[in-house]
Amino acid sequence: MLKQTKNWLRQHDFEYHQDFIRPLMGMERTFVLKFGRDNKRNSRVIVKYRYTFFGKLKITELDLHIHGQHNPRVFANEADFIEYLEQHLEKIKLDAYKHPERLEAELG
Repeated sequence: MLKQTKNWLRQHDFEYHQDFIRPLMGMERTFVLKFGRDNKRNSRVIVKYRYTFFGKLKITELDLHIHGQHNPRVFANEADFIEYLEQHLEKIKLDAYKHPERLEAELG
């Protein structure tokens, strides 16, 4: 699951750890991918998925919680999620959602 995302994280030197959460009731399952740098995995992707009648995996929602970001971002598919990561790579690298002055110091 999330093969493209994991490859993207490896290419940009992010570390990640994955956990599966299986609820007792309901059809929807949850997968959590925590990522970050320097052993600080502060950001996470929460994937809600289910299996179809024929056993195919279907992702229903991707929630991105970046450390310091107040509102999580919700994506319908992995391609939109990776596009967002590409556009905001500098902020994610510098942890600038929590400390915007780091981005200004780096760019200025």
